[in-house]
Amino acid sequence: MSIIVMATLAVCSAVQGTKAIDPERPFGQQGEFELVKDWTFGRNRTGATVTTRAALDRDFHYRYIYEGGKLDGLKEYWSYHRDYPDGDPRSLHVFDDCTLTLKGRIPKNGGLRPRGIESGLLRAKLPVSDGMYIEMRAKLTRGVGAWPAFWLNPGVQHDDGTFSELPWPPEIDIFEFFNWQGRPHTRVMTGHVQVHKTPKRYGPPRDLWTMFEKKEYVPGFDFSEDFHVFALDWVKDRPIWVLDGKPIKQTYYVWPVDVPAHILVTNAIGMSLKGVDMSDMKADESQWDYVIDYIRVWRRK
Repeated sequence: MSIIVMATLAVCSAVQGTKAIDPERPFGQQGEFELVKDWTFGRNRTGATVTTRAALDRDFHYRYIYEGGKLDGLKEYWSYHRDYPDGDPRSLHVFDDCTLTLKGRIPKNGGLRPRGIESGLLRAKLPVSDGMYIEMRAKLTRGVGAWPAFWLNPGVQHDDGTFSELPWPPEIDIFEFFNWQGRPHTRVMTGHVQVHKTPKRYGPPRDLWTMFEKKEYVPGFDFSEDFHVFALDWVKDRPIWVLDGKPIKQTYYVWPVDVPAHILVTNAIGMSLKGVDMSDMKADESQWDYVIDYIRVWRRK
């Protein structure tokens, strides 16, 4: 084995860790699971299932499902999404030997303003529904203005380019981190069912138990400094939020629409939210790397 290959394996082992790489079951969970999908990223690592941009293209889109699958951003944040080809220096979906990084970049004539930043997005083609366990291991963005998220949105795009019904809300936010109001560290996690202030129409989510205080979970570390495992155990009508293998919240919620959901991983940067202070935000692209080890989906047997 060459020195270069041995060095690559050592680096990937450090990224993967020793406990979070087994695709046979969700991290830290007991019971029997059937693996539905394993997206393990990296150009040159043991067990990788997605090693090229072509492989990524087969299972993911890079814009939101709306406007015919071409919506490239939301008015609530500044960055917008592009899907430059592999190898383009502007690429926002960049493989290294061990991971996939959703980049944030300031393009030519861009800046710290709405639509002045480009960033990566993944929208999985796989339909997901209750009974599934959705998990991602990642190291998140940082700095004022960083808004990394991992969530489920209703509706699917079919292989023939047509779409199911696209109701919204609801959505299930597995996590969001709002680095705002002079807060540069990625420490405060939120995660909830979003019904857009219309619980009578879309159902009232009700926490059965939670470790969140005032809708925030602050475990005491910075999620941009190391990899962590984020998951939703979508138990029917009682989804459970899981961090690093440990449940942190369970909510009673009946999915009110007759369509499955899709997985979104969004590297949003900058915020256009009422009352949010972005004055301490810095034009530092090195802060905007959303680094993904894997995304996996199981179903309980």
